[in-house]
Amino acid sequence: MRIIQNHMDKILGGRSVVRNHLQWEKIVTPTRLFIPSSNISNAMCRVGEGACLDIIILAVDCDESTIQLTFELGKSSQLKCVILSESCKKFDVSVDSILKGEWAISDIKSFFYGKNSDGQKFSISQTHDAMNSKSNVVSKTILDDSSISEFYGKISISENAENSKARQSNNNILWSDGAQAISCPDLHIANSNVTCSHGATVGAIDGDTMFYMMSRGMDLPTCKQLVAEGAMLSVLAIP
Repeated sequence: MRIIQNHMDKILGGRSVVRNHLQWEKIVTPTRLFIPSSNISNAMCRVGEGACLDIIILAVDCDESTIQLTFELGKSSQLKCVILSESCKKFDVSVDSILKGEWAISDIKSFFYGKNSDGQKFSISQTHDAMNSKSNVVSKTILDDSSISEFYGKISISENAENSKARQSNNNILWSDGAQAISCPDLHIANSNVTCSHGATVGAIDGDTMFYMMSRGMDLPTCKQLVAEGAMLSVLAIP
């Protein structure tokens, strides 16, 4: 079953392919980028005042990939980052989103499809250091066989980040008794005039959903394909 590769045209969406991460160390204009995980390891990106960065990072069929990303957002800047991974034996990604400017917006989403003994570790830190900043993290995983996913999410809001809003969610679907999902949220709030939320779900796909699809002639592999594609496309915000 292929999830990501079946939708590459939608995923690319006119984004430029980056061969070297040094090309995007400083963002000052609206920018849309697509980066294969093999082209990046450790990098820092500063999104300047009023600038927008729309970036997708892809890891497919890799034995081992480790990525460390740091985004620093200036005043009224916007970050949209999507991380997609499928069939990776070991995928370890760490993202630090630092909102240093007022009205900065950070939106980070991830999708991981694991089978056999695939493994993913996703560590995300949302740091609010300015008033009226907003951050959102959505992580979705589909796990089969003996695959495993670890999610570590941290929200930090400083004393001077009044009126900030931060959300974080981690949703895991297990298709096998041998699959595992670990979810660890962590909040550090130093200002009472903020809005924060976090949540995690772990479990099998809803039985009514599977019954509905199979009652219309779909076999089990087709049902699983549609569920996984729906999760991935929702991360990409594609209907």
